[in-house]
Amino acid sequence: MFKRLPLAAALLLTLTPAMAQTGSDIGDGARKFNQLQHELPTPNVYRSATGEPGPAYWQQQVDYVIDVALDEKARRITGGETIVYKNNSPHTLKYLWVQLDQNRFKKDSLAIRSETASTAQSRRASGGNGDSVSYNGLARHFMLDDIDHGFSIKAVLDRDGKALPHTIVDTMMRIDLPVPLRPGRSTEFDIDWEFSLIKEDIIGGRGGYEHFPDNDTYIYFAAQWFPRMAALTDYTGWQHKAFLGRGEFTLEFGNYDVNITVPGDHLVAATGVLSNPDDVLTKSQRDLLKQAETANKPIFIVTPKQAADNEKSGSNDQKTWKFSARNVRDFAWSSSRKYIWDAMGHIQDDAEMPLVMAMSFYPNEAEPIWSKYSTEAVIHTMDVYSRFSFA
Repeated sequence: MFKRLPLAAALLLTLTPAMAQTGSDIGDGARKFNQLQHELPTPNVYRSATGEPGPAYWQQQVDYVIDVALDEKARRITGGETIVYKNNSPHTLKYLWVQLDQNRFKKDSLAIRSETASTAQSRRASGGNGDSVSYNGLARHFMLDDIDHGFSIKAVLDRDGKALPHTIVDTMMRIDLPVPLRPGRSTEFDIDWEFSLIKEDIIGGRGGYEHFPDNDTYIYFAAQWFPRMAALTDYTGWQHKAFLGRGEFTLEFGNYDVNITVPGDHLVAATGVLSNPDDVLTKSQRDLLKQAETANKPIFIVTPKQAADNEKSGSNDQKTWKFSARNVRDFAWSSSRKYIWDAMGHIQDDAEMPLVMAMSFYPNEAEPIWSKYSTEAVIHTMDVYSRFSFA
């Protein structure tokens, strides 16, 4: 016998299939047909329904002046930085949060303690299962245990040189301000620090060094390498969760002036524009860079033969390379005596900066693929992004 369903139950059965078409648990294939209101947050004064900034949108400004030195024998980096933090938010801040990403390599870090066999293996770490362990897993274990990785924070000082109270919790550091930072105001402070570079092919990470045993040479590359301000946003507040080594991260935009001191025979590749070419490049290299601005194919600034000759020498001298970058969210650099260097200019549709130099730095071990494709690929990427992305 047919029984009439209650109205509420009938409506539920009617609506459930339609709701399933726009729900978030229907798999990746159907998500492309979702309505935008299911994917975007509710519009407010900070961000509009179109995804554009709203009338009250704000974003913090963080500027850095950094002096850093590479100790090649110890494979250790020592640095000091001045941070100028401008509070563009409507909130008065009593403290600031700083990211210490290198701390994830400390023996007792949350990243190390939370690893499982599978996650460690995916980081080139573990290997094996049950009672077995791979060579890489064993090497990683002893390297993490034997070397004191992570930041050693030497000082946190205000602009008058007075120590600022601070608390370090895993990969985050909270700095307590003596005077609350009101909206529209800026504060300035210094951090001195150092850390040991990781052996990237054993430990795994976004920086470190690579050793070439055939001729006992090295490439050093630094990402997530300096204490940097955590982001403060209207939608989540402080981004101060511990960094476990996976996933991306929000950073504030700002200006960087970075002085990098390395052995005198090294080439340095870095974010931004080289500010002191006369001090670190030969006249021939400067002339070749000028030619590369209008070249129709990449030209060598340092040839494969020159790089091969250079890596045989070694140097007891030091040079300081100075780079400047404006309105960027991060800064990375690499240094080696092994580098081949090629470059080519790219003209983009930008009234303020139409010429951009595309460059590649790589060792002879990367030839012949890199000299044929690397800089060309960089230019192709800039061209495609300029035409198909939006500002």
